[in-house]
Amino acid sequence: MIRPNIIKIICHDIGKHLGCYGVKSVSTSTIDSLAKEGILFNNAFATSPGCSPSRAAIATGRYPHNTGVLGLAHAHFGWQLDKTIPHIAKYLSKNGYKTMLFGLQHVTYQEKSLGFNSIFPERPADDVVKNIRKKINEKLSNKPFYAEINFFEPHRPFDFGGVKPFKSKGVFIPKYIPTNQHSKIEFAAMQGAIKKMDESILQILKILKKKNFYENTIIIFTTDHGIPFPRAKGTLYDSGIETSLILHYPKLKLKNKKFNELISNIDILPTLLDLAKVKKSKKIQGKSFYKLLYNKKYIENKYIFAEKTYHEGFDPIRCVRNKDYKLIINFDSDRTIRVPSDIMNGGTYQSMIGKLINVRERYELYNIKKDKYERKNLANNKKYKKVRQKLIKEIFSWMRSTRDPLLFKQIKSPFFLDTIKELK
Repeated sequence: MIRPNIIKIICHDIGKHLGCYGVKSVSTSTIDSLAKEGILFNNAFATSPGCSPSRAAIATGRYPHNTGVLGLAHAHFGWQLDKTIPHIAKYLSKNGYKTMLFGLQHVTYQEKSLGFNSIFPERPADDVVKNIRKKINEKLSNKPFYAEINFFEPHRPFDFGGVKPFKSKGVFIPKYIPTNQHSKIEFAAMQGAIKKMDESILQILKILKKKNFYENTIIIFTTDHGIPFPRAKGTLYDSGIETSLILHYPKLKLKNKKFNELISNIDILPTLLDLAKVKKSKKIQGKSFYKLLYNKKYIENKYIFAEKTYHEGFDPIRCVRNKDYKLIINFDSDRTIRVPSDIMNGGTYQSMIGKLINVRERYELYNIKKDKYERKNLANNKKYKKVRQKLIKEIFSWMRSTRDPLLFKQIKSPFFLDTIKELK
């Protein structure tokens, strides 16, 4: 049996801001072609609106609160992937795959513990491509490989690596963001970073084709969460947790296929392991959508769940979503919406302050079908009492079954706990 090579491409903060998802102002011809020649998932969601927790979920197939990564994986915050929980690199390297990491990983500050055979941490897109060109060669042909490619783009600052704004096709600004001079400038800058990433992916595809790896390589493209703007990144609104998800594999013989099933990013790992014929751990919480790809009997996720505990501060939120409704629970309510600091430095945030400084209610309930941007909270509407109670029950059932630490103890950051130890 010839097992497939696997390339997983993860970018920062892109949400679904791509041409294949209907955004005409952005230049993503390469990514769009992968979708046209493969599979596009319309209802894919992150388990967290923060970079590190979401990436840990993708890598392990477990919810963030079960990985040890409840906040940003920087040494000064203290969060990092529990070393007892296998990263996808460990699963595959133990099963005969050559594993390589290109770019940042953002789930630990001890990246050698992840199980990669080779690590190339340089972040600018040009350096990522350069390293891939050096490493992926004919010498790998006798062994399947897993390459994880993590683009920094389009994280703020959008001019990272000398990237220029892109506005030749105008800019698309979602309705929850005011259209003004500030937002036009920032969206053009983000579109420039996206364009750079798309051009880099084109170079990677050319390398694969030149080395004759293309036909036997699974390419999965996704992102960690929604776009880096107010009321998106850092929130559990759809704008914060919606993700692009594209799977391209010539041997599947599925072209321009679109699936509307609910997919969580913890479902990616078990699916890739099934495609690679690697045995899955029973502790994996995600559900493989392997059967969906092969037109076999597949039971769709009835609900997807997402969480936020920390980003740059304690902000415990949980949500449940089906295709009709979304319930958000703000465990530390009576607070304004917390906005990541990189977004606060931008002009768009400054122009939205009056709209964002609102006291959050304990419960937020939205009719997703009728209220796409989640503007009308129905939690206190008597007509939706049964819906609210049903979804509350689902959230707490999920929290109990996954042993969410919010239910069992007050979470404190590793940094805080270390400080307490020093004081004692």
